[in-house]
Amino acid sequence: MAARPAAFLEGVIEVRYRVSAIVAATALAVLGYRGLGEPQEQVPKLAYINSNEIIAEAPGAAEAQATFEREMARWQSEIQAMSDSLDEMISAYEQQQVMLSPEKRQERQRTIELKRMEYQQRTLDLEQVAAQRQQELVQPIFDNIRRVLVSIRQERGYSMIFDAAGGALIDADTTLDITPLVIERLRADAGGGSSN
Repeated sequence: MAARPAAFLEGVIEVRYRVSAIVAATALAVLGYRGLGEPQEQVPKLAYINSNEIIAEAPGAAEAQATFEREMARWQSEIQAMSDSLDEMISAYEQQQVMLSPEKRQERQRTIELKRMEYQQRTLDLEQVAAQRQQELVQPIFDNIRRVLVSIRQERGYSMIFDAAGGALIDADTTLDITPLVIERLRADAGGGSSN
């Protein structure tokens, strides 16, 4: 359940990256297919972003990460206390087991097993709570990023905007990178700069 600070948003966008490679390959295949033998009315206008950079710079992302880390610390303390208690119980049993009657040994083993199951269930519960809380904290940030991307795509007439961080792009003309524009627009919307 330990969370690395750099991994705060990675878990949420990991699935999106897996899908982005398939989407990009399909889109490029469709564009390539249209280009073979058929006269094109209009050449598609493409751009790309680096979502890792945008997320790192997005207004509210640092605050969301700090909130999540504070909450995670409380949950990790609770799990650590349960783990320590279980370890102490096991250690005491191991030291005393030779002196215990078979009935007492079985009773202590059952108690340890129940404690272990309680610990495992609480760990699973807190992992689910943490994932849900992480989603709650980052969803408004992702919604804002998406809104800005849709707005820029419509304003600039892009057919598609790809995510270089998703692994779908191998190489691209850097003039097609609109990451700085997206960051500027996000900051402007948050009151921290001017819009393009």
